[in-house]
Amino acid sequence: MSIPPPTFQNVTVKMVPTPDGSGNTANGLYKVTCDPEKVQVGACSGIINYQIIEAPHGIVFTGFDKASSSPQRQLSAPAISVDGKMMTFSDQYAEEGPILITLRFTDRTEILYDPELENNPGPGDPAPIKSR
Repeated sequence: MSIPPPTFQNVTVKMVPTPDGSGNTANGLYKVTCDPEKVQVGACSGIINYQIIEAPHGIVFTGFDKASSSPQRQLSAPAISVDGKMMTFSDQYAEEGPILITLRFTDRTEILYDPELENNPGPGDPAPIKSR
């Protein structure tokens, strides 16, 4: 049985300060935009890289949290670049549908943001991989 290679998704992240508290982060102090806005993984596994390309000085990734709807392990632990501007992890396609994650950043305080990530197979993609 042949296993297809993983897909690669690079997601660029921009963070703009919103001193009036109107931002879309948990504390409202930043407006975060991702490109693509919604990441869809359709193969049996995918590699997802979030890359900060625009943000105030000092903002770096610290990791992510996953709200699990399933007991199966689906996302790997993140690898964060030396400068903190990139965070990479793998997604093992274990269940179809949205994956609820919260990206964690820091400047001097914790910043939380919920991106859109979904396992959405296309025609001919293999069935989900069940953990043992």
